[in-house]
Amino acid sequence: MMIGPLALAVDVGATKVAAGLVDVTGKVRGRVQEPLTRQGGQAAVRQVVGLAQRVASGKPTAGVGVAVPGVVDQRQREVVWAPNIRGWRRVKLAEAVESALRVPTRLAYDGHAAVLGEHWMGAGRSVRNLVMLVIGTGIGGGMILDGRLYGGSDGLAGAAGWLTSGACATATRADQHQPTLEAAAAGPALAHHAGAVDGRAEAIFAAAASGDATSQRALDDVAERLGLAVADVVSLLNPDLVVLGGGVCSGAGGARLLPRIRRAVRDHAQPVAARRVRIVRSRLGTNAGLIGAARAVFAAMETEGRL
Repeated sequence: MMIGPLALAVDVGATKVAAGLVDVTGKVRGRVQEPLTRQGGQAAVRQVVGLAQRVASGKPTAGVGVAVPGVVDQRQREVVWAPNIRGWRRVKLAEAVESALRVPTRLAYDGHAAVLGEHWMGAGRSVRNLVMLVIGTGIGGGMILDGRLYGGSDGLAGAAGWLTSGACATATRADQHQPTLEAAAAGPALAHHAGAVDGRAEAIFAAAASGDATSQRALDDVAERLGLAVADVVSLLNPDLVVLGGGVCSGAGGARLLPRIRRAVRDHAQPVAARRVRIVRSRLGTNAGLIGAARAVFAAMETEGRL
């Protein structure tokens, strides 16, 4: 049984899109996920709108929250740039969803949605200073500082994929020349280093578990790079907790990565900060972004006196 008003939450990723209904206790119902069209542009907008309509069909929804893998302009209610989705520059996504569903719609950077979800109902409940990294096709993140989401001047604080610590000279983004953590340690990099025909993280995890040395080395290399980046984050922000989410940190592969990341933080971060911080995997898994997008809707309703 779902409690109170419902938010329709949509989580748009680089390769897939998910949607579900979320109640005020963080429960997700009717979750649907499908591959995101590779056409990008307005084709991807239409797909997001269509999925939202199907999930919301016949259900009373108080608002819609849409998490996207890119920079969001809250005033203009548009996606400024989503580098991993072709043609998503200045996309009026909130307007398109709101026009179709006739309910208030809010956009959020997906790293912020994920950390909001973990802080509200996941591993970060009651934690005052929390950093989350989401490692999948890309790398994003967000941070809760002194109990509040820190957005930064342009609403993109936590864009950890652009870090250069943990990267290597040959790992560059397709649209940039400098090495980045995303190019060195996200899902496509893991698949490349593992020589995987099937680039799914689960397939690489299974191969490593069965003793495949190449897959094991690829996972260990990614763990070392992520660990160096997390060590810098820990030294800079001195958080109580770091949460690791996304497909690369899930399942058996995530279990292999976690102790190596912890070791790198212990060896390289500021010693006092390293002793304080706990590093854990996401408790909400693939629902973190959905739950966080819904939390943003409910927070807006509280501010407006509607909840």
